[in-house]
Amino acid sequence: MEPSESLEFQSCFNEFECAKLKLPLDYFNGTYPDETVSIAITKLPARVSVDDPRYGGPILINPGGPGGPGALFAVLIGHSLQNIVDSDEIPSIASADAKYYDILGFDPRGIGETTPRAYCVADPAASWSWTLRENTEGILGSSDAALGRLWSMTHAWGASCKQAVDAEEGPDIKQYMTTASVARDMLEIVEKHAAYVAERLARLSSKTHGCHKPDAAFAKPSEAKLHYWGFSYGTYLGSTFASMFPDRVGRVILDGVVSSYDYNHSLGNGSLTDNAKAMYSFYTYCVQSGPEACPLMTENSTADDVKDRVESIVESLYHNPLAINSPTGPEIFTYSDLKGLLFSACYQPQPVFSIIAEILAAVEAGHGDVLDSLSFAYRYTHIYSCPVNGSAPAVDYTSSVATYSILCSDGIDSPHVSIDEFVEYWKLLESMSPTSGAIWAMLRMRCLAWQIKAQYKYEGAFGGNTSHPILFISNTADPVTPLRSGRIMHNLFPNSGLLVVDQAGHCSVAAVDLCTLTHIKAYFQTGALPKENTLCIPPPSPFSLNSTDPESPFYDPSLVDAQSGITTATENVNEIRTAAEEQLLIAGYDMARTIAEHDLIGVGRLSGLGEKWKNLMKIAVQEYAAPLI
Repeated sequence: MEPSESLEFQSCFNEFECAKLKLPLDYFNGTYPDETVSIAITKLPARVSVDDPRYGGPILINPGGPGGPGALFAVLIGHSLQNIVDSDEIPSIASADAKYYDILGFDPRGIGETTPRAYCVADPAASWSWTLRENTEGILGSSDAALGRLWSMTHAWGASCKQAVDAEEGPDIKQYMTTASVARDMLEIVEKHAAYVAERLARLSSKTHGCHKPDAAFAKPSEAKLHYWGFSYGTYLGSTFASMFPDRVGRVILDGVVSSYDYNHSLGNGSLTDNAKAMYSFYTYCVQSGPEACPLMTENSTADDVKDRVESIVESLYHNPLAINSPTGPEIFTYSDLKGLLFSACYQPQPVFSIIAEILAAVEAGHGDVLDSLSFAYRYTHIYSCPVNGSAPAVDYTSSVATYSILCSDGIDSPHVSIDEFVEYWKLLESMSPTSGAIWAMLRMRCLAWQIKAQYKYEGAFGGNTSHPILFISNTADPVTPLRSGRIMHNLFPNSGLLVVDQAGHCSVAAVDLCTLTHIKAYFQTGALPKENTLCIPPPSPFSLNSTDPESPFYDPSLVDAQSGITTATENVNEIRTAAEEQLLIAGYDMARTIAEHDLIGVGRLSGLGEKWKNLMKIAVQEYAAPLI
């Protein structure tokens, strides 16, 4: 598809439309004024025509990362997301107040189908081989030598990436990938789409003689506002946009909220505030599920008993990885693999806690059927696949180059940090979260080794009143974007709202909750925020946290005042739901399942498991997932 300076959509992926939008490489400093980027866009069109007064315009989406591909995200979850945000009513009989939206995903600079793509090693095979070597080394603390080796490997990678940039003639995309540049691209997409709508309206008006009266703001580029739903890092992107362009904010949901301060410090230690709580929810899940669902349980086990047992199983692999034998070839399961699984499982407890319990029990026993699934999930991650007959290589959605091009360029510069100073930081994270500290510390190690300087990054203040209030959504036990971060960002934007969900996992899509989905729909339909102190409490299940109960291990006194604002759209799971509620739950389940199955939030990139995690998630969702409705 040839890029163009205006949006020229073509049919693709059945009901979708695709475009490549040519935008300036450098908005801020004017370097290389003739150079451009080509942004890949996919759109699921609204269920009504653009000349219908109920047309709501496009909702842009971002899956997080940084480094997540939004165009693919839209293709995979577009229908489900549209069912969540659109009116329950069929357009042919819907009221004049109903809203129907386009769902628009785009691959940010350097990512996915957007060109030019970010890479450090031009040879894909050499790049793949180096990543395999890094992953084989394990995580920090996985051996006495791991720290020194990972420090040297990371700094060799960072320096080599910089030398490759210096050897090029002309610009390198990695210098132009900061969140500020992507936020500016988003404004261009909003304005270009408004121009596209204006053109469509002109054509339709000539046929209908101006009978319909659409919302004129959607057709005026200078007035068009951003509608947006961003997850995880996508909340930092949304906060950056709102801080740079506060008068261009429409209905914006920031889900799984990243603190701008923590992010700018390489996703610092504040990100793990609730990580241990999320991990503990696995132990309480086992207690509330019983031995049949969680083989780590005995009849009288407590959550602390399960915790001790899990920690013992993890330590058993430190010197002695588990040998896995299969007819297709050998595999080993290491200390680093298991720590990575536990870290990743906290992102989406409902689909994976069951299979994680099975894996832990099998490791303890030294055998088990689940190890066959594990062998299948891991085998193809160390087999390199070549393009067929000289064709172009497939787009690599697991590469970490884009992640660090963005994260390390956005953050504050940290020159001359010694390995001893880094170890102090790592040990601090370990004290907060023994499960995840070593994995999360690797983000900072990468950024300490990153030598490529961005041409521009946003260094202004975050926050302020926006033209429409933002809705922040935070879980009470999110492993990497804690409730603390949601409150911080909510306070920085005084006219915003904050919806708290009492559940473990990353972002609201970690589970399916009618209360949360109802508030999201209401926000996109009417623009109304939930009442202050609204707390969504999902129906009782083995995953329940009960954070307002003083007897619960997750008790949070700060939520006591929120009890008066509790909204449980249908508190009793046995209560008869309306057809609209059932359809909303189905849409929520479909979206949560798809995000889990394809690792669209990108936990594999951050945990170091990559394709291993994605392959395991496909098995977990298909074979082991507990009912989410």
